[in-house]
Amino acid sequence: MAGRLIILLLLLCGNTVHAQKMLQLEKANRVKTTRFYVGDVIRYRMNGEENYWYERTITDILPESRTLMLDNFAVRTDSIAQLKVQRKGAAQLFAGVLVTFGASLALSVTVGRVVFQDRDIMTPELYALSGVSVGAGFAAGSSKKIRLGKKYRLRIIEIRFPGQ
Repeated sequence: MAGRLIILLLLLCGNTVHAQKMLQLEKANRVKTTRFYVGDVIRYRMNGEENYWYERTITDILPESRTLMLDNFAVRTDSIAQLKVQRKGAAQLFAGVLVTFGASLALSVTVGRVVFQDRDIMTPELYALSGVSVGAGFAAGSSKKIRLGKKYRLRIIEIRFPGQ
């Protein structure tokens, strides 16, 4: 009985859905896209002379005029020059591994040198290796700057359901 009630509620809730709007970042010759929905935070830079990165929340998407409402400011998609996008999961995982390795190596070299008075440790080389590892981890985990134009483009997509 409870299963039938849940199915009935799901069917009734499905009638209230009218459309879905999204901002889609596409790369040339690639099928996979990155999608942004209402409520997502995007970081972008506008066309022109200014050198400032905005970080705003998508409050609405207007497909007819190709305009985004970002914190209730209207921004056309063709006036956005660059986007900052977080890297994918594998790169984030690899970056965390590199930072953790570098930090633990520096800690273990310091403990070995100071606490255990081990004079055979190659301290400068190991500190350099830990510094390179931490730096590479931060570089691998940083946001990717995407310049819109020939290779990338932004598109607003609206999916309408029939009969609405």
